[in-house]
Amino acid sequence: MYPRPLPFAWTLPVTRHQTALFRQLLLAADVVLSVIAFLLAVWLRAKAGALGLPAFLADLSVGGGGDEPYSRVLLVMLSVWAVTLYTAKAHDFRLRPWTIALRHLRAIALSLALLVVASFWFKWGFLSRSFVLLLGVVQLAVLSLGRVGLMWLIRRSKRVDDHRVLVVGCGDAAVAFARSLRERAAWNNRFVGHVCVPGEHCSELAEPRRGELADLARLLDTEVVDEVVFAAPGTDLAVFESALQACDTRGVDVLVNMQGMVPSSGKVELAHVTGFDLPMIGVSRVPTGQGRLLAKRMLDVLGALAAILVLSPVMIATAIAIRLESKGPILFKQVRSGRNGRKFVMLKFRSMCIDAEAKQAALMHLNEMDGPVFKIKHDPRITRVGRFIRKTSIDELPQFFNVLLGDMSLVGPRPPLPAEVAKYEAWQRRRLSVRPGITGMWQVSGRNAVDFSAWMQLDLDYIDRWSLWLDLQILLRTVPAVLMRSGAS
Repeated sequence: MYPRPLPFAWTLPVTRHQTALFRQLLLAADVVLSVIAFLLAVWLRAKAGALGLPAFLADLSVGGGGDEPYSRVLLVMLSVWAVTLYTAKAHDFRLRPWTIALRHLRAIALSLALLVVASFWFKWGFLSRSFVLLLGVVQLAVLSLGRVGLMWLIRRSKRVDDHRVLVVGCGDAAVAFARSLRERAAWNNRFVGHVCVPGEHCSELAEPRRGELADLARLLDTEVVDEVVFAAPGTDLAVFESALQACDTRGVDVLVNMQGMVPSSGKVELAHVTGFDLPMIGVSRVPTGQGRLLAKRMLDVLGALAAILVLSPVMIATAIAIRLESKGPILFKQVRSGRNGRKFVMLKFRSMCIDAEAKQAALMHLNEMDGPVFKIKHDPRITRVGRFIRKTSIDELPQFFNVLLGDMSLVGPRPPLPAEVAKYEAWQRRRLSVRPGITGMWQVSGRNAVDFSAWMQLDLDYIDRWSLWLDLQILLRTVPAVLMRSGAS
């Protein structure tokens, strides 16, 4: 007999739909734990001397306002933690504690970097480096211990129902799904077995077998089944018509394999279009999370403003040097292709003679890059000042204004010329599906030392793997790449 639940017993997510809610609850719990860690860090800083902590933690300065300045910091950090923890995917409860701890560490590193930026932006002079370090250590400890404790309590609970899944199909895809269900799905999932499809080659690993497709209705009536997964790619959906109807009649959830109908790496969602009653399947190959994209845009604006303020003396000196060496405009303006082919004017410091574009045709035989890109190492059109600012990437600095205008991002594929885009192969055009950037995978991977096809593949890999953490990694790798002038010409 099944244990009779208490009237007040609470249950946890048991279906893939409720799992999404559970992840959101874990995200909220992580934010609450981060608040606790922040308050604990402030308390430890204030009690450092009495607790015998290192001396550098004892000089608590709150700007004469008690704890009130820290409350302002806490209000700002609430949204920062929500974004960074979501971006790091630390709310995936199926992972091992060590993997979750690494994701927490990524989120903390990004949030502390944003805290440093915010301290300059809001002029929080009372925040010291030692407090930021202390906050990071305490937050990692609290988040890791809190998650381990929470999951231990959940697993010990006797009020968690199981979620029983039956897989239709006995081929390699069905076996792979069943293996994933056993090894990586939520702990409360239970694999019921396989149902064989007529005409399908059955793998020896497809065990246990619960019958044929014609037996599905009987299985649903005699077994506890919460969800049926149709994992037989290549089979005409018409074969499953009666089986799908049996699931629908009994209110059993269904998952259908869509292989061959959508790209394997695409993001698929069920879309409802206003004014059109039928549901539609939406497929996207680019980042779609509006919260993460908003965070990326905020990082772009804050980063561009900070760069313009810090590097303004360098830009002024460069403008003077260009004007003293040769006549002509200081800035070089060129039409480039942005997101999905939108045209915009990209800004650079002029590094060539004023008739450089007119002379390009005569130099085409010296092109050292394959594909539609034109680059030569010792370009005779480059001025003396131009050669220096190219080697040091100073010529790219005006593009921070393109970032502020929204035409570019700090990180992304480099914006190509429309003439280059016209020569792209079909698969290469996907690099235009995101906003172009000042730096990207190409810049930190050798630049001109990377051939054209590898360059394009780097950009596509960036789009497929994009996250705020990846952007931060590329920005950090850009600094030594610029200082060492790797691949620049």
